[in-house]
Amino acid sequence: MSVDSLWSKIDLSVKSPSGQGAAGGVAEPAAEEKFKPWAKWKFRLLDFIGSAVWIYVIVKLFIFDIDTYLIEDFFPGVAGVLDYRFLFTGGMFVLLVLFSKGRRMKYLYVAFFPLVVSFWKIPKWFYRAKSWIAVFTFLNVAAMAIRHLKWNATTRFCALLSLVGVTASSNRVVLALCVGYLGLYFILLMARTIWFSIKPSHFLKSQQTLIDKISGASFIAQITSVSPELKDSNLEKFSAVQLATFQSNLGMAVLCGRATYYWAYQLEKYRTSAAALVLSAVAYASLYVQGIVVFSVINWALLEMDPAAFAYSETPSFLQVAYYSLFHGAGSALSPVSPVAVAVKIATNIVAPLFVTALVTQFLINRRQVEQDAAAEEAIKKIKAAGAELEKRFRLEYEISTEEAVARLQALGENFFLTAITAMSSQLPPDYDSD
Repeated sequence: MSVDSLWSKIDLSVKSPSGQGAAGGVAEPAAEEKFKPWAKWKFRLLDFIGSAVWIYVIVKLFIFDIDTYLIEDFFPGVAGVLDYRFLFTGGMFVLLVLFSKGRRMKYLYVAFFPLVVSFWKIPKWFYRAKSWIAVFTFLNVAAMAIRHLKWNATTRFCALLSLVGVTASSNRVVLALCVGYLGLYFILLMARTIWFSIKPSHFLKSQQTLIDKISGASFIAQITSVSPELKDSNLEKFSAVQLATFQSNLGMAVLCGRATYYWAYQLEKYRTSAAALVLSAVAYASLYVQGIVVFSVINWALLEMDPAAFAYSETPSFLQVAYYSLFHGAGSALSPVSPVAVAVKIATNIVAPLFVTALVTQFLINRRQVEQDAAAEEAIKKIKAAGAELEKRFRLEYEISTEEAVARLQALGENFFLTAITAMSSQLPPDYDSD
């Protein structure tokens, strides 16, 4: 079927007049009156309460049973109540939700505060920031965390167990095992940090794979093409429903092509931004802090196993051991005596210049790597090729150009798709889709 016969089936008179339906117009103000937005101070108060409650929950479950400690220390006579605290807390929450009509949403806001942060506050912050570089940085970090979840969870959990073992045990074998693991953990952590800081990012390649899968999906073809029913030569004019379907598919087809080019352009900006430098700086800062903690705990464990391993005028505190364990360690109250303590101190002194050298080298080569990363450029080219393929399919399906499709959408009175298409197209460089 030719494009003329397809477009000749459009009759704008079958469209429903805008604003029809008085009942809907009356209901909206009522809904607005019923659900008034909360004041800013209420949000801030609920954010504070939600943060405090969930920090308490995390501390209690994974770090320290704080309520048991406080009650047994200050109110030992009511310690038996702790056996029923789950029933008491759950019952109070259910009663508050059921019988506090005006405050139900507030209780639910606090109860599901992590979900509020994940699915509202973080997206809202990205929307206000209006920075795709920030969005891609977040997605990159999240993708890396998911990709290496097993490794990170296993190694960090064992490191946490080692820290607990050093704190809670005085057995020399247990302390030696904990010290050995912490040393191995830091060596692996340092090697992985340096490797990932110079290795080309897997994120852009994963975006290209994602775009390929989406553009080739059957549901995309379904919502962007003209259905056989509308192409039927026996159909003279579109009905109101058919016209709405045709208009929606046309808008979606143009939007998919523009969105693919827009995605490729934003990824290209992300690739040449300082985001990689920022992520590397954060990774090295985390490595530095973890190195201080690891060496402090190792030296503390050595002191516990053999007090004669160090020379000191009076028994040192953990803070003094931590100061000694810093990568410079000059002027501390301790000095190593035993071979193991001396070896640990030598390792600390080796790590410090290695850390600085790796950080400086990574910063020096990062800009060149970002600009000349052939793999990243190839991934972006393939994303643009996917956009070109979508536009090719669009021309074959509708037999008009994207520019003409935009004009026809305006004639059809389309608003939603045009707003998104115009916003994306305005941010693309001239002739970006012709590269």
